[in-house]
Amino acid sequence: MTFYYDRDCGFCRAAAQRLVGLAPLVDVAPLPLRHHAVFRSAGGDELGHRAIGSALVAGGGAWWVRAAGRILLLRGLDRLWSGSYRWVAANRGLVSRLTGLR
Repeated sequence: MTFYYDRDCGFCRAAAQRLVGLAPLVDVAPLPLRHHAVFRSAGGDELGHRAIGSALVAGGGAWWVRAAGRILLLRGLDRLWSGSYRWVAANRGLVSRLTGLR
């Protein structure tokens, strides 16, 4: 299982490094992505917030990490999570600067 993130985004790099500690069974790798993080597993690919949720669920971390992943995967909240993810993705330069993660 591998989680791919935008290598040119400071916020994305920092979040991916956090994922390494939260989901130890998931490999984390940078790619020149522009739109969505990708989680690739035997079950196929997940994108965006669903990639994050799937990585947290499958990553072998603590119960609360898996629970957070399941919340990100709730279909009833897809609009909320996808809208939030799209906003951060569209403004990742700003988010990186605001968080000091260039």
